[in-house]
Amino acid sequence: MNAAHETKAAHRRTQASGQLRGVFLPQERGLRQTLAWLRLAMLYGVICALIAAGGLLWRTTLEGGVGLQRVPVRSLAGGVQPPFVGVNLQIDAYAPEQFALRLQELRAAGFGWVRFRLEWRDLEPAPGQWTWDVADRVLGQVASAGLEPVIVLTGAPDWALNALDRQAGVRTGPPAEYADFARFIERFAQRYGERVRYYQIWDEPNIAPNWGRRHINPVEYAQLLRIVTPALRQADPDAVILAAALAPTVDRGHLAIDEIYYLQRMIAAGAAPFFDVVAIQPFGFGYGATDPRQQPDVLNFSRAALIRRALVDSGLGDKPIWAVRFGWNRMLNSPWGTVTPQAQARYARDALERAWRAWPWLQAMGWVIDRPAEAPGMPAWGFALTDPAGTPAPVYIALTAWLQTSRPRPSTGEVRVPWGEWVALLAAVALASWRGVAAAQRIDWRRLLNRWRRAPRWAHVLAWTGLAVTYHLATFPPLIGLCWLAAAWLCLAQPRVGLWLALTLIPFYFQHKELALVNVVLTVPPAHALVLVLLPAVVAALRRPHSSGASVLYWWELAPLLLLPLTLLSAVNVWRWPAFARGALDLVMAPLGLWLAVRALTADPRERGWASLALLTGGVLTALVGLVRWLAGQGADVDGVQRLVGPHFSPNHTALYLERSLFVGLAGLALIDKRRRMVVAAALLALAAALVLTGSRGALFLAVPAGLATFAGFLLYRRPAIVRWLRMRRRPLLSTMVALAALLALILFWQQERLANLQTVELRLTLWTAAFALWREHFWVGVGPGGFFWTYPAYLPVGAVEVDQLHPHNVWLELTTTWGVLGLAWFVLCVLALRAALRRRVNGSAAGFWVAAGACAGLVAGLAHAQTDAFMLLADLAMWNAVAWALATAPDR
Repeated sequence: MNAAHETKAAHRRTQASGQLRGVFLPQERGLRQTLAWLRLAMLYGVICALIAAGGLLWRTTLEGGVGLQRVPVRSLAGGVQPPFVGVNLQIDAYAPEQFALRLQELRAAGFGWVRFRLEWRDLEPAPGQWTWDVADRVLGQVASAGLEPVIVLTGAPDWALNALDRQAGVRTGPPAEYADFARFIERFAQRYGERVRYYQIWDEPNIAPNWGRRHINPVEYAQLLRIVTPALRQADPDAVILAAALAPTVDRGHLAIDEIYYLQRMIAAGAAPFFDVVAIQPFGFGYGATDPRQQPDVLNFSRAALIRRALVDSGLGDKPIWAVRFGWNRMLNSPWGTVTPQAQARYARDALERAWRAWPWLQAMGWVIDRPAEAPGMPAWGFALTDPAGTPAPVYIALTAWLQTSRPRPSTGEVRVPWGEWVALLAAVALASWRGVAAAQRIDWRRLLNRWRRAPRWAHVLAWTGLAVTYHLATFPPLIGLCWLAAAWLCLAQPRVGLWLALTLIPFYFQHKELALVNVVLTVPPAHALVLVLLPAVVAALRRPHSSGASVLYWWELAPLLLLPLTLLSAVNVWRWPAFARGALDLVMAPLGLWLAVRALTADPRERGWASLALLTGGVLTALVGLVRWLAGQGADVDGVQRLVGPHFSPNHTALYLERSLFVGLAGLALIDKRRRMVVAAALLALAAALVLTGSRGALFLAVPAGLATFAGFLLYRRPAIVRWLRMRRRPLLSTMVALAALLALILFWQQERLANLQTVELRLTLWTAAFALWREHFWVGVGPGGFFWTYPAYLPVGAVEVDQLHPHNVWLELTTTWGVLGLAWFVLCVLALRAALRRRVNGSAAGFWVAAGACAGLVAGLAHAQTDAFMLLADLAMWNAVAWALATAPDR
């Protein structure tokens, strides 16, 4: 009896325990889920902090000298190196006798060279009229003092200036004819070649007004060097040519361009063989000589290292650099910053010591000025080595003391790498990642997704809207990252909504989000961000082939993927790696990512029809933005016509997108039901009106006829369907045709002057000639995506104005200059693949047929326009083409 009683009691206790577990188990599960979310949140903050720490550590590593020494500097012609320290002079600051005496004092102090300007206008005031008296005297006095002269040749005379500069009284512009300057320099070198070894061609052309009344243009300066240097070398074979000394600035506009970008564009224009030395001016401004920061937006002495790094990255690390002017200013009203006289002396000494020990690539340094030819009290006197009475300044004493001390110069510079910090950072990243994965595995993601999918529609709309507003306002990088994670979650729950948004936002490439990290600023366009956050949904769809549109991939669908190996092959000709990386992302990776998303997330023709309408919505938004701006008077005035510009910088770019969308809209009339058909018709009229107002001749007379012919060709394959379609939609179709005819008549009347302008044709011919020459030198694999802008200026003739083009304005030259003849073969393969896909599509479903008709008509329209403009070397066009390919080639199931 006792045993039976104990058994019953144990059973009751077990039952009670099970009931309690049933009560507390949901609460316990919720607590575990909450703790897991808290861990994830904390680990996200830790990972963001580690990323910031990694950026700071990378900056410290670069500032330690990594990368600066990887290419040795070659010796100058004849193996003769200049003295390390020199000083700049102004001839007018001294009487002739005082000038000779001062040169002797500078030589006794230890200075080895002097740099001064000799103005062309003073030496040749009239064509063929030479006045050599001042140059003879000055160069004779310099030679008597035992100093090496560095001559800055600049200052075109009035008779050599272009008419605009001459009329405006601007005397600092370049000559109208570069050959006149070359003739002058040749004559100068013939006369003084025995006394002068170092010639600087022009001065500070990267800031106004030193390039006259025109936009600052590094390509034009490179063309000047291409004309002048051969004449100089012929007259003086031993000449060492300094490129123009570039002024320190952080601007990048029409009136000033920072030294790094200016130098890179000079190299892109083929200037490298035409100068021997890069001349820079690393003023310290208000920062000390040992300030390590090397950032584009910081003006300090370390800017010399930043320029050296850009030179090495450009493949010209063997060229020496001269700091032809460096220094700090002690005047209170100085635009170069102000330091005390004692700090000025200390910084000057530290700068010499730092360059001597750590920067063997910096072969010469020149103090800013000995004595300015200005009234006392002017800011330039803050650089002077003496005061107006001739009393030596502390900086003069410090420089003299440094020069009088002999010291061997190291053959290699100092490089400091914080290995311990890197090891600690990597260990912290590994630990945070490990714990983050562990915390994520504790969350029941599948259950949360299912619950969210069952939420009411208003909740979904509210979530997407709130996320869009937050992302638009966010500037803090961790918050932007959280927005991406939230978007990835929403796309997992509703992948097609994310896909439709990505397709709609393709044309808004320039409305990007700037992600400011420690060392760089990443620009992320909205469609690129959505492609990124769609990746988890795409992977999930590909893992379910039975329910995915990508369950079967035919050979013709995979043709775009061949662009990846072609891009890798083209990397052999790359010298501007950031441009290649950006081009590969914008023109290859992002379009292929969107192609895969369309292919994986649209399982049948009906879903692809909705994707097609999303593509149309992007075109309509582009048209509406352009129309609003046009009505507000914000278009581009060309040939007396105000041309419409959408969310781009060019009316032609807007036209290239609108013409593609126009034919997707025509297909939309067949895809949409009767209630919404008038909405599509209104959208078509808005697209057509905007396209007309762009004033693009290529769109109106090449793209539109080619697209209409292609669309009509599709209709001929389905004659019964045509009859039914016309009967059902004859009124909106007739109205649309009448409206289009009216718009065409309007343009013929409104743009008569523009249609008769042949200047664009001439510019295109010049550009095509340069692009063809570029292709011949890179025949097989081209220069890679993003490379055209950085290579073709070297092939332009002198005087060409098309110096900043992103593409060659011709589809065949796009393919050959970017991917070589292999790119052309790839394009032919794509055409054959499209043909094979369409053979199966013609007899498929009606929805699939119309989707393919709109996509193919848009592609053909773009291809027709691309005979004189871009086809796939603009980011939004590349993405549109990839989506159209996916819609046209995906088989019906």
